[in-house]
Amino acid sequence: MITPTHESTVLKRPAPLSRVALSFLPAFLIMLAPWGNLWQSLRPDFMLLLLLYWTVREPTLIRGRTAFFLGLLADVADSTTFGLHALGYTLAHFLAGYYRTRIQSFYILHQAFHILLLLLLNQVITALAGRLLMYPWPTLMWWLQSPLTAIFWVLLPTWLERSSDPGTTTSRRA
Repeated sequence: MITPTHESTVLKRPAPLSRVALSFLPAFLIMLAPWGNLWQSLRPDFMLLLLLYWTVREPTLIRGRTAFFLGLLADVADSTTFGLHALGYTLAHFLAGYYRTRIQSFYILHQAFHILLLLLLNQVITALAGRLLMYPWPTLMWWLQSPLTAIFWVLLPTWLERSSDPGTTTSRRA
């Protein structure tokens, strides 16, 4: 009998809404954690990363209003002007949905590059909107947040796609 040597990822089951919703809780808690000034500017934007991941993976579960609401939560967590993150998150969500099939057609490292561009675009929009509100231009350290966040894109499917079905465990042969 021929058995596959790796788990097939061609056809995946849809993720349950509860898994999608609960995955945002740790990201929000990380945003609320007390970071120092240096680490605050380098902190990866896990909320946006998860938003992009679920937009690409499950586009019917994540809508524009969800992106806007998560952006408002990010504004509250970062104590910034209400709507700055919401604007960037909504635009990044739209573009991730628009380029969804293109992103999915690449291997994970190439996907990370596309996600990096979306993360940088989010930062540019946030910085420009903040500049219109007379905020100072962000420092170089703040711009490193996107590449650090994009690195986690490679690890995200491993963390989120673990099977939670009790009947799908594989047995070891002696």
